[in-house]
Amino acid sequence: MTVVSLQNVTRTHGEVRALNGVSLDVAPGELVAVMGPSGSGKSTLLNLAGGLDRPTSGTVVIDGHDLAGTADLAALRRGSVGYVFQDLNLIPSLTAAENVMLPRELDGVRTGRARREALTILAEVELDHYADRFPEELSGGQRQRVAIARALVGERRLLLADEPTGALDTATGDEIMRLLRARCDAGAAVLLVTHEPRYAAWADRVVFLRDGEIVDSSAMPMESAR
Repeated sequence: MTVVSLQNVTRTHGEVRALNGVSLDVAPGELVAVMGPSGSGKSTLLNLAGGLDRPTSGTVVIDGHDLAGTADLAALRRGSVGYVFQDLNLIPSLTAAENVMLPRELDGVRTGRARREALTILAEVELDHYADRFPEELSGGQRQRVAIARALVGERRLLLADEPTGALDTATGDEIMRLLRARCDAGAAVLLVTHEPRYAAWADRVVFLRDGEIVDSSAMPMESAR
């Protein structure tokens, strides 16, 4: 069973066809990197895969749920999907820990447990000492790591990451890729948008988009950045 499946998906915005007949399955334990030039449809693909947008035609299935027939998409996303947004989307009035706790609390997890989970994952991204700082008190790279921690917290089966290493130095970027890889090895599926071949090398498979279509899909060799 796949964690996420897109079948013959098209997304148009007015006269612009952002995606055109794209089909893609991502299995448990698989990290798939999506590459392509700006405007090729990479972010649109992630938005559709995570239920943040609906296709003009075609089907999207997350963890066995056809999004077209899912009444509470927000609950499905909170429980099954972790998303690292390109613009981060941290809430300025919440601390780092509170930002990470939020999706768990919205899912009914008690505050004490949600904070413990948040501190554990913040420690994994080396930010546990910054847990009570607000986003404006953090550097760009630190904010990026908070956003990644928020995506990783809980038992989500699908992780979607839009350039998650963009504001990070090489060493920190490699550490984030190790975290994503570890989640894959534990059974999650990861869909990663990146422009960097060194980070795509962590993937099991690389999908290339151009003008809204998949033009190539290649399995990565065993020797990689890992």
